Amino acid sequence: MELPRIPDEVIAEVKQATDIVDLISERVELKKQGHRLVGLCPFHSENSPSFSVSPEKGMYHCFGCGAGGNVFTFVMETEGLSFPETVERLATRANITVEGGVPGDEELSHDQQIRKQMRDAHRVVAELYHEVLMKTEAGDVGLTYLTNRGLHEETIAAYKIGYAPDQRRFTVDSLERRGFDLEVMVEAGLISKSRAGEYFDRFEGRVVFPIADRDGTIVGFSGRSIDERNPKYVNTSDTPLFNKSELLFGFPQARATMRKQKRVFLVEGNVDVLQVAQAGTKEVVASLGTAFSSGHARALARMVDEVIVCYDGDHAGQEATLKVVRLLETYPLDVQVLLLPEKTDPDDYIRTNGTEQWQRFVDSERLSVLDFMNRTLRRGKNLNREGERIRFIESMLEEISKSDNSIRRDLYVKKLADEFEIPVNTLLSRMPATGKKEQVPERVAEPEPVRRRASKAAEPRYLKAEKLLLRALLSGPDRVRYVRDRLGLAYQDEVHRMLATALYEVVSEEMTLEEFEQVVPAFMERRCNERPDYATRYAEVRLMAAPDELSEEVLDEYIKVINSYEEQRQIERAKRDIAQDAESIVDQASKLQELINRSRRLRER
Repeated sequence: MELPRIPDEVIAEVKQATDIVDLISERVELKKQGHRLVGLCPFHSENSPSFSVSPEKGMYHCFGCGAGGNVFTFVMETEGLSFPETVERLATRANITVEGGVPGDEELSHDQQIRKQMRDAHRVVAELYHEVLMKTEAGDVGLTYLTNRGLHEETIAAYKIGYAPDQRRFTVDSLERRGFDLEVMVEAGLISKSRAGEYFDRFEGRVVFPIADRDGTIVGFSGRSIDERNPKYVNTSDTPLFNKSELLFGFPQARATMRKQKRVFLVEGNVDVLQVAQAGTKEVVASLGTAFSSGHARALARMVDEVIVCYDGDHAGQEATLKVVRLLETYPLDVQVLLLPEKTDPDDYIRTNGTEQWQRFVDSERLSVLDFMNRTLRRGKNLNREGERIRFIESMLEEISKSDNSIRRDLYVKKLADEFEIPVNTLLSRMPATGKKEQVPERVAEPEPVRRRASKAAEPRYLKAEKLLLRALLSGPDRVRYVRDRLGLAYQDEVHRMLATALYEVVSEEMTLEEFEQVVPAFMERRCNERPDYATRYAEVRLMAAPDELSEEVLDEYIKVINSYEEQRQIERAKRDIAQDAESIVDQASKLQELINRSRRLRER
């Protein structure tokens, strides 16, 4: 019997509605390079970007491992989904309704069928709870609770908030009537099962907040008590679909604005998200009743440049803010804090002061991380007293020492020294040891032939060549275009690669020398301000004496040194592979002779 096919028009509509750059950018940090975008391949480990995306063709390709395809293959490879599941996932993401669902379930493995049943059930339950809330008497108590908290029906509908009736088997019976396997529903976290084997509702009598993944597929719920029953919140536990350390409430609703504004507001509670979004700040998300994780930070860093943390104004909220800020600062993000009055959360502030005052507050009261620490640690202290002033300074030094970034630590210490008129060296001598090693790009051991040709200063030739090449690029647009077309992003040093990427990005095909001199220095300074870890290297390159001659022959020589280093690495790697993998002595001899010839040609260049 022939399996049903997904209609071609459905596939075409979903593909056309899915922006491949937006889709891949949620997993890969892409940088523009000509008509393409490049990044580190998500399918294999690499240090140099070989993963390329073509928006015009709707395709991606990795020149390192050979992976390639379109939006469907990308989701299939990264999510482990079948083709029908992928079409359904992307249709949901693009808000496309496929009449009768996507056929092809017969092609799914058992595990894929289980996950699909879970997703279908979550969609059904979310629609059911939302309908109960908005259209039935049973939901009046939930709707009254939400409207009393100042939430509009448009906001409730945008986030598909619902209400689970205060009935022990409402959800169980609804799912059973629709043919869902109740054991699978227990595994999905939608219902519970007693020791005696009785199925019962998990969220009964609660306002329910659906939790969706980044594509908008509902994968879990958070149920809030609106009476005196405990616990106050009942949340979905980890399931095959739901991992709270990777999910953020409100992410699908905030995604478009986050990408446009390049910023996000991070709050603590679900209702905080609704109030802040309703007040006009659409780019707002919250973690799910758990500590903010590196997975959350990584997801945000792929989409935005700026994170504004707005946690509760109480002591616990400030402590949580400090932890989140430290984690966010390990990523290339501009982190700021919106410090609320004591015992106030965003929901309280907006309901008390109104949306206009909230917007003014957002615009005028954002603090840098140092200013936030400064203000927080000052609370309750009289700095006119010497002892309390010393304790405050020591507390600040302890917080500063927890930063992973040495440039940021130095800036903070300098500001503290200026404020209290204390020598920087004195403060540094009292600062606790960081206990952390600053993250630096991993360097590959150099092949022996390259080491022998290194300069007396012990700096590898390729590294010196890269610096001189970057110095040449800063002299005009013609040289940027010349090097871009011949070397691309094949720099061995990560910082050099990112500095070159920035230059390629700003220099167009038509840019003149006059425009270059007006635009590029300021652009590069801003880029380094955004990435303090690049500022030191950029300053070193910028201050290098330019070579007397910057002809194409000189640039070609620098490029040759860099390419020779990479080729030598490949030769050494191939030698090791031959020793391990060759099947016979004859085979080894043949391959080694080929490598000897390559090495001879490399020396003769």
